[in-house]
Amino acid sequence: MSGSSLRRGLLACALLARSALCSQDPGLRLGPADGGQPLPGLTAVETAIFSEAFQRMVQLEAVCDTCADLTLGAHTDPAQANLVTQTNSAGLGIRFNGDQCSVCHNQPAVGGSGGFMVPNPGAAPAQQRRPENPMFDLIAHRKGAINTVPSFITRYGPIREVRFVRRPDGSADGGVHQLFTVVGRSDVFPPGQADTCNSEVMAQPDFEQELQRNNLRFRIPLQLFGLGIIDGIQDREILARHAASAAMRARLGIVGVANRSGNDGTITRFGWKAQNKSLAVFSGEAYNVEMGVTNDVFPQATDETPQCLANKSEPNDILRTDADDSRNQSYYDAHHQASDWLMFSMFMRLLDAPRPAPLSASAQRGKLLFGEGPQLPGIGCVGCHTAAMVTPAQSETPALQNVTARLYSDLLIHHMGRNLADDITQGKASGDMFRTTPLWGVGQRRFFLHDGRTDDLLKAIHVHYSPPADCDRERGRAESRDGGEQNCYGPSEANTVVLAFRALSDADQQAILDFLRAL
Repeated sequence: MSGSSLRRGLLACALLARSALCSQDPGLRLGPADGGQPLPGLTAVETAIFSEAFQRMVQLEAVCDTCADLTLGAHTDPAQANLVTQTNSAGLGIRFNGDQCSVCHNQPAVGGSGGFMVPNPGAAPAQQRRPENPMFDLIAHRKGAINTVPSFITRYGPIREVRFVRRPDGSADGGVHQLFTVVGRSDVFPPGQADTCNSEVMAQPDFEQELQRNNLRFRIPLQLFGLGIIDGIQDREILARHAASAAMRARLGIVGVANRSGNDGTITRFGWKAQNKSLAVFSGEAYNVEMGVTNDVFPQATDETPQCLANKSEPNDILRTDADDSRNQSYYDAHHQASDWLMFSMFMRLLDAPRPAPLSASAQRGKLLFGEGPQLPGIGCVGCHTAAMVTPAQSETPALQNVTARLYSDLLIHHMGRNLADDITQGKASGDMFRTTPLWGVGQRRFFLHDGRTDDLLKAIHVHYSPPADCDRERGRAESRDGGEQNCYGPSEANTVVLAFRALSDADQQAILDFLRAL
């Protein structure tokens, strides 16, 4: 099916909205959250660690070391975790995207992907506003901050991290450029100390100019459910599952390769491009890049403007060595000794996978069409979205032993073509390559694809199709649809499967969508 015929088909379905003749995404599955619980079978010690790790995960970061307004205790009610209004830490960077871990990981429960939050949690319940994208107001203006919210951050749109493709001199960039600064916040300096941090020395990047130059690329938060299970899967398990599907993948044009650590050569598996090796690295990077909190893994701040650093120690979040707990950092208190970033990694390690909903008759057929089961050959979705892997027989965390992880991912990276390309290379993942996103929990995710461009699963499936560009191979460039130029990418590895999906009846397409929303 050509692009024009696809558009005509989608238009026809739009005109027949909600009729039985058109498949459509059932939408966000309501009801209880299917994730957010600790692994079953944790020991008493592991349960205590998880409880403390949860409290660190939801705490609100202050900027300077002596400006936290809540020094002891933590918010312990999971149902109210995202209504925290008092800062229980100190270390927020002078540039940041968020000021607590759960601000970007709260849908459908703490530990999930990006969702909506009450923008005025300090107000009385009757005056609290409707939940919205926390970047739109809450994070940008907390404690008096005077940030301008970029146009690509909308009230009910996705939480977005921003990367620049190129630097002003034309060289490759690819790094995160934080949206917000601490200018105007009341907790940058201790009381009585002059505030030298202003917009002249600490300006936000000109995101609107970079947007006009097509120099911005977006990433949305991934869910954290089940990451400890994924962390434990051995490389040989990943490669064996991949080898077992070789014949099917050859028919479908699916390749898939591992992104690998530049240090030890083992398979990296976390992040949109599988660029991070472990939960520890993922956690340390998130603390520094997303919240600006320097730590043992990433000890230098992304911005070291001295007028805004006040008297904060660097690195800030490390093993606690205080003689008492006046700062909540006693070396002699087992609950407080470990650093926040490390406890965040423990939260992820001990967080269970999401649980699927019972399958309807339609969803059960969709499971077979997806490629799971002997009754039907399926259309080949499992060529990338491997249904299950098993963790090792022995683990220092018994709850992670012999776990059958129904993650629906091969944890490998694939060429997805120009429709999804972000022109950023990370490790072996070039500009159009992405890790197969695990589909467990997809039924309760709000936004899809790496940039959150849609909240519609059907549209997300269709955009996986991408024909090769008409390329000038010597220049490595191709003409884009708007008359400009773009990088020269080949076809998407998902093309054959997407075409097979389009060839299904409306009822069978709907069955696959029903199956996905049950996960």
